[in-house]
Amino acid sequence: MNERGADQQRKRAKRATERDVEIPRCANRRRRNRLEKGDEKWLRWYFGEGSGCPDPFTYEFTDQQCEMIQAIQHAIQFGGDQALAASRGEGKTTLCERLLLKYVLAGTLSYPVFFAATSTLAMGSLETLKDAVAENDRLAADYPEACIPVRALENTPNRAHYQTVSGKRHDNGKPYRRHPARFLWCGHEFTLPNVPGAPCAGAMVATRGLDAAVRGLKRKGKRPDLAVIDDPDTEETARSEDQAEKLGKRIDQAIGGLGSQRRPIARVMLTTLQSRISVSYQYTDPAEKPTWKGRRFRYLVTPPERTDLWDQFQELRHKGLQGDPAPDPFGREAHKFYLSNRAEMDRGAEVANPNRFDPAELPDGSQMEASSLEHYYNEVVRIGEVAVATEYDNDPPEDAGAPIGSSLTAYRVRHQLSGYPRRIVPPECLWLTFGGDVAKHALHWVVDAWRGDATGYRLDYGVEETNTQPGTTDEAAIDMGILRALHTLRERFLSGEYEYRTSDGEVRSISLGLIDAHYRKLAVYQFVRDTGQRQFMGSMGFGLSGDHKRGAPSFTAKKRGRKLGDQWRVEPQPGGIKLVEMDSDHWKLWKEDRYLTPKDRPGTFLLFGDKPKTHFALSKHVTNEEIQEKYVKGRGMVRAFEQTGINHWKDADYMSAVAASMLGVKLLGGEVTGRVVAPAPRKRLSELRAEKRPRG
Repeated sequence: MNERGADQQRKRAKRATERDVEIPRCANRRRRNRLEKGDEKWLRWYFGEGSGCPDPFTYEFTDQQCEMIQAIQHAIQFGGDQALAASRGEGKTTLCERLLLKYVLAGTLSYPVFFAATSTLAMGSLETLKDAVAENDRLAADYPEACIPVRALENTPNRAHYQTVSGKRHDNGKPYRRHPARFLWCGHEFTLPNVPGAPCAGAMVATRGLDAAVRGLKRKGKRPDLAVIDDPDTEETARSEDQAEKLGKRIDQAIGGLGSQRRPIARVMLTTLQSRISVSYQYTDPAEKPTWKGRRFRYLVTPPERTDLWDQFQELRHKGLQGDPAPDPFGREAHKFYLSNRAEMDRGAEVANPNRFDPAELPDGSQMEASSLEHYYNEVVRIGEVAVATEYDNDPPEDAGAPIGSSLTAYRVRHQLSGYPRRIVPPECLWLTFGGDVAKHALHWVVDAWRGDATGYRLDYGVEETNTQPGTTDEAAIDMGILRALHTLRERFLSGEYEYRTSDGEVRSISLGLIDAHYRKLAVYQFVRDTGQRQFMGSMGFGLSGDHKRGAPSFTAKKRGRKLGDQWRVEPQPGGIKLVEMDSDHWKLWKEDRYLTPKDRPGTFLLFGDKPKTHFALSKHVTNEEIQEKYVKGRGMVRAFEQTGINHWKDADYMSAVAASMLGVKLLGGEVTGRVVAPAPRKRLSELRAEKRPRG
């Protein structure tokens, strides 16, 4: 070999030596094996004080934290889904990050993925894990096969591509020399060094934003085995049901489908509730998402008995903050008041984590805060009661998330629930009313029960198809389809297919029903004529947002044969038919007020059942109109409803309310007694079909 060749060989050998990293043996293998058997002790040792971790665990885990640890561990080891809502700052994300790292180092996980609302937020967890591998002294001592090659990079990630490792295998002690480590230490994911015999050799950890593409996630033949979904909600999903629904589909379909053929991916959601509309609220509700085993943890488990003393505490804090400059910005007067009355102010209270307060010493020698209970009420002063209930107790107010300027939201409608089963008439209800909105292809209808004080209950609703051919312009065929649907629905009521009973078993019948005659007046009139005008009547809405926007009738003008009521009147029509005309704007607002009335007050309106999702479509119909201001010649600026989507059940909704008014239901002077309508005699279907039918 010539001198030049020898020099090149020496340089190659030197470079190979410089690239090679010697992996020491585990400092204490017995300790590592013992600690891996339990999560809490492992976390307290490798991430406790003295570990080199910048944010160590400094106190024993609370019961809530232990429950979160167990839930995360169960998902990692056995699969399935877990949804955990804890107060902001409780450490749920930190616990999950470090538990994930434990099970990656132990070889249980090979490809976990962190998901956050955005890619930028998701990168925070990745950087935290990388810092732990690179800087944690206790991890480096007991897991050298993962930490030492990373430390040897010396902040130069590119070295990972050509680094080699030498040492003795962790599994059987056999030596290895200059084995290619082949790992990745930059970007939106990292791969741990491929050290022979290491349980974590080649394991990957990745991050993704929920706003990015996640389908088909696969690296080096591996599919993700755990998805951690951290704080998935944004301002949009917490305030918009449509956006929340889209995010829910991504979690259920895109992320839920990332697993392998044999094992579905395990999912853990860590969150703090922002509103009752949010995705987090849905997934932590066992009634809505039972497979997610949702848990909601509170900061204040049990409130104190002496809330009057805490009211005084808050007054002192507010006074100390008023003025420029504030006379008592650190709340020393309130703090002294608390210390003087602490026994009474603490009595009966239970907090989830007694360590959550600021013990810092101020220049006057006092502590900033003396307890986590004091910290809780300091936060009430700082950010407000609603924010504390939401961010700390995971109990957002019922209307949190409602769009500003909207009088009624779909969320509010479908959460107005009575708890009574479908078609069961609640006690003290005097009348049952019907409302029907007629369209070319379907009849949307509702049945309600009413007390005399305008407290209403939705017993039933549905759609009866007209079976009219799509695209037909044959008016006779359209009329016949509508007539068939009306008679078929009536047959269902009379035959007992749709039967309404009290809790005692008493059968009740519809007292009065109004059917919209605006679309096909002749068809509705014929149905009313067939049924004798005793139970069903035709109706039309008038007003700025009604069927007839011009020529609205006077609801005060008296005339022979006309019956007047509260913004409705009964107007005789040719052929002996009576038509109910009503102010649609007035009655739509009246019905919205019923939905907005709290459940425990007279005049509220409640839907059947106890599951909000049952009424998703109905709630959309009811809120698919917005109140807007517009200019009307001769009247100036007025407020009226503008349709924003399909609203058939909304029209049926307010017609049923008008029927109730015609029977005597009213908000004031509500001690009303009235005649309960007995059920009509039950008929056979053959008898019903043999009844007189309209001429074609």
